[in-house]
Amino acid sequence: MKGLYSPRFIISCVLVGLSNTGTAMADTVEKEKSYDFDNKVHYYQTKIDNSNYKLEIQSDDYKHFANQSMFLLRHADRLCRGNTFMLKVLEGVQEYERFPTKPRAYQPPLTVLLQCEEPE
Repeated sequence: MKGLYSPRFIISCVLVGLSNTGTAMADTVEKEKSYDFDNKVHYYQTKIDNSNYKLEIQSDDYKHFANQSMFLLRHADRLCRGNTFMLKVLEGVQEYERFPTKPRAYQPPLTVLLQCEEPE
């Protein structure tokens, strides 16, 4: 009976239990794909917790650049319910040219972290 309750067996059971807990927590964060009809913007939204989000706005063309920026500000205000918020741009800021003369290189999606301040 020594083998069933040995310290190695107990430690391995605890490690397996802890690894399953971490996996379950990672699966709760979902990347949600959406479309905003007003601004004609495709985006992914990931809710990190109640006051933090990751937004990924899909690249489009030059004429939609202003729509994407305006959508980002309005959507952030909506998610934060009118409270103060902070945006941290991770990648994807495009140069804006009124009349591009050459084909535009691939632009990565505009990816930002949104942090809402909690009301006091």
